[in-house]
Amino acid sequence: MNSISQYFWSEYFWFPSGYTWKDLENAPGSKEYLPQTNDILWSIPLGILLLGIRYIFEQYLMTPLGYWCGVKRNKKTVPVTPNPVLESHFEKNGITSNNNLESVAKQTDMTVREVERWLRNRKAQSVTSDITKFRECGWHFTFYLGIFVYGLVVLWDKNWFWTTSFCWTGWPKLNVPREIYWYYMIELSFYWCLVFSMVTEHKRKDFNQMIIHHVATILLMSFSWATNFVRIGTLVLLTHDAADFPMAAAKMMKYSGHKKACEILLGVFIVVWILSRLVYYPFVVIYSATVESSAALDGFACYYFFNGLLIVLQILHLIWSYMIARIALQKIFKDKLEDVRSDSEGDSD
Repeated sequence: MNSISQYFWSEYFWFPSGYTWKDLENAPGSKEYLPQTNDILWSIPLGILLLGIRYIFEQYLMTPLGYWCGVKRNKKTVPVTPNPVLESHFEKNGITSNNNLESVAKQTDMTVREVERWLRNRKAQSVTSDITKFRECGWHFTFYLGIFVYGLVVLWDKNWFWTTSFCWTGWPKLNVPREIYWYYMIELSFYWCLVFSMVTEHKRKDFNQMIIHHVATILLMSFSWATNFVRIGTLVLLTHDAADFPMAAAKMMKYSGHKKACEILLGVFIVVWILSRLVYYPFVVIYSATVESSAALDGFACYYFFNGLLIVLQILHLIWSYMIARIALQKIFKDKLEDVRSDSEGDSD
């Protein structure tokens, strides 16, 4: 383990030849700040704090707002008596299969009709309510809109925002202003919050992709902070936030029954998604990280790992783009709006 730790923190992994950790040390009394690896640890308790803020926000603001906007209240479900045999059958088959119901009934001393009734009630309990999904989207919409506006404001006067080659000029001694520091920490904390909350949110069809996305983003932000690739990291964050809040808003309109507003916002989301994830991200951000960076520094292990994570995110963008194309085609040819990025498994949103 010691050898692995030594290799992981070795300057050979984190820096090109000729650079050391001392190049990222802050000079006493200096007004400029270079990122420190222990800064990243603060994002975890901040992520836990965001969980508490999220709970209060959803329960006391988004829930009443959802009902006011027209979200239908849930029909009362009949509670089922815990039964391990029936629970196992439900997890494997749901209620769509009638296979072996007689065998299951014999194992539980119930009639086939009673088993069917138990499975229907269990299914009703497993369906995530519209108000739950509305308030989850309300939290996402509020955060993504707020952080996108904040990011746009703090980056507007930065030279690397307009000319991406400045992301690398002068590396590694690139000052991180206080507003950029907090931009990074808040975003990183939010992604920790997303990972923590995925165990309680309704199960989505793209659950595995979302886990990969969140973990890749946390790794990307952590590695970029440790090596002071912060400037290119801010562009990655802004690019991703741009499309997330119109998507969340479209879902909120869907769950509250405002079909026309949902369709308009979905159209806005698709346009922003194409421009940000399929145009700007690969042809500006990835280009800068792989081509422009080579003019300022030589390749090294962490550099290649960082760029590999950027490409992983782009692969996920392509997968989600396929899903989004399905939504658009369903609307055009079937007049059916189904958000395949947020469906709970076995249940249409």
